Amino acid sequence: MKLNSYLHLILVALLAAPLSAQAQQSLDDDDIVSVEGMYSTPPAKETKQENEALPSQLKQTNQQQTEVKDLKDLNRLAPFSEVSVIQKKFMPKTQRFQLFAAGTVMTNTPWYNNVGAKLNLSYNFTESFGLEINSMFLTNAERESTKEIKEAHNLLAEQFIYTKSYVGLDLVWSPIYGKVSSLDDTIVPFDMYFSLGGGTSSTNSQEGSNATIHVGLGQIFAISKSMAFRWDYSFNTFSATPVATATSGSPEKSNYNDLVLSAGISFFFPEASYR
Repeated sequence: MKLNSYLHLILVALLAAPLSAQAQQSLDDDDIVSVEGMYSTPPAKETKQENEALPSQLKQTNQQQTEVKDLKDLNRLAPFSEVSVIQKKFMPKTQRFQLFAAGTVMTNTPWYNNVGAKLNLSYNFTESFGLEINSMFLTNAERESTKEIKEAHNLLAEQFIYTKSYVGLDLVWSPIYGKVSSLDDTIVPFDMYFSLGGGTSSTNSQEGSNATIHVGLGQIFAISKSMAFRWDYSFNTFSATPVATATSGSPEKSNYNDLVLSAGISFFFPEASYR
């Protein structure tokens, strides 16, 4: 009887040992979870008022950062959100005079070789707008075709209208500014301009002087801060009456156009005050 009691106690002890180990392991796992939880911080709960105030605060901060009034304010720009490029024009024109001296040739007359010179003086109120006094002087040499027609049809030179000179005033507009690179070595700043105005053409017509409308375009390539290469292409239109002769009778007044290409050097003065 006693032997059976001892065996029963031993069996109960053997069965109870794994259960105790499993319970201890479960307890240890719970303790580890609790210890790890001690080091984790739950996210802070923001109130509704804080959420509403945050966008306005960020907006005010960004506005303060991006307001740049001077060079010292550049450090307030937020990185990678804005890029500021500060660069003055290499050759400014505002409140400066420009003297343009060039050689010129007429490109559309079939009767004469018209070559000469151009001398312009302009003043720029701003970088984009200015006024220019335009003057041009031409020589006129007859082409072979003119001589042949005169001999064949007994015509006189006066019956072919040609321009001797032109003087006028233009409004100049320079809307395009850029730079060109030469062989990845030299960078040349340039302006492209358009001009519109009027003046007087001196011709071999009956009137002698003819009211003229002038339209032009061109480019100015800066060589230095006071000198530049400039080309100009002009369109002049006027009405004139050829000289009357015994064979021609009374000629009628007609419209004539001159296309003139010029190229030369521009000089800018005085020296720019903000350079």
